[in-house]
Amino acid sequence: MKRGIATLLTITGLLLSFAPQVRADAAVYWDSDNGFNPATVVIGPGGMVAFWNYDPYGFDMTVTFNSSFSFYLSQYSGQGVIFPSQPGVYNYHSNWGENGAVIVNLPPSVTITNPLNNAVFPAPATFTIEAGASDTADDYVSDVQFFLGTGDSTNALADVYNAPYTATVTDLAAGTYVVLAVATDSRGAQATNAITLTVGGAVVNLLAPRIAAGSFLFDVTGLTAGKTNVLQTSTNLVSWQPAKTNLAVGPAMTVTNPPSSGAHFYRLLQLP
Repeated sequence: MKRGIATLLTITGLLLSFAPQVRADAAVYWDSDNGFNPATVVIGPGGMVAFWNYDPYGFDMTVTFNSSFSFYLSQYSGQGVIFPSQPGVYNYHSNWGENGAVIVNLPPSVTITNPLNNAVFPAPATFTIEAGASDTADDYVSDVQFFLGTGDSTNALADVYNAPYTATVTDLAAGTYVVLAVATDSRGAQATNAITLTVGGAVVNLLAPRIAAGSFLFDVTGLTAGKTNVLQTSTNLVSWQPAKTNLAVGPAMTVTNPPSSGAHFYRLLQLP
């Protein structure tokens, strides 16, 4: 089999290169009966595609991306092509008339926004998981899957196809859990975000606030000395934002926080 030649060529202002045929992110096979198989492949930025001539009748062929980038394949030879980091669709054809495309695709992004990483809930726990997901302009987020545990399908919580991406956990028993959010885009690329949370332990009580010296004062009981606790605030009981972080020096303490305009809800989470 013929090895690739380390030669750089430019296609529509972007740099593609031949590479020695060692490994590839995708492979395209050609024969005179079926043409390119598969004709369209999706790879990540900087990925490599291996093109192979598997024609049983001895036909040679040429792959052309444009007039400045093409290569020749004799029978049973292969050629690796490295694609640039810029996403896009790279169309090609053979000298026999078959067409194909290589799609360079950026994966989506996903972030679990609620609960916070290392959150602690009293058992049994009921809460809502929220995630934000986005993708590049040339494709879109098709769905976000939520998992509890190792991420196996047996631990699937929900598969959400439209924003807002949320899942509800009800009556979760005491223990330490990993929550996963997996976003998939319209071209099959995926991204994952994970947090850890703990259910169980002492019940933390946040008592009704009082005002002193222009600040809210929250009396808290049920804390564990030496553990960090986070006062959170929300306007809708769905999206929670950290307001103040404290280190407990005993089972009870007073947390201060400046007052906010409008109606706000407050809660306090003790981290493991």
